[in-house]
Amino acid sequence: MPHAVVDYSDSLTGAFDRRAFALELHALVVEILDTAIGNCKTRFHRLEESVVGEGTDARAVVVHVELAIARGRTAQTKSRLTRAVLELVERHTAKAAGLEIHASVDVRDLGEAYTKSVATP
Repeated sequence: MPHAVVDYSDSLTGAFDRRAFALELHALVVEILDTAIGNCKTRFHRLEESVVGEGTDARAVVVHVELAIARGRTAQTKSRLTRAVLELVERHTAKAAGLEIHASVDVRDLGEAYTKSVATP
């Protein structure tokens, strides 16, 4: 925990520095949730196709961040994290000239059955 999954439109590939975004996201999560940075994990999914609204504007692209965190955080903490992550997305996609970026963030609790393992074979 926490786990971030970032879906982003293919059109953003050259303008979205995913590694830099992930590193800043991890630092932000550590600050807001008071967790160890080694717990942070981020995966990226490039979307070959996405449609916004009626699909008539080819400039419209999406970035959606889903952040799963340990249970027990207050609604206020989740809201603060959501706003901060959205601002981070906006900063990291600002160089995508000519595109209309539809950004969203969803912070949710990990399920009760969540478990993890770190192995060093």
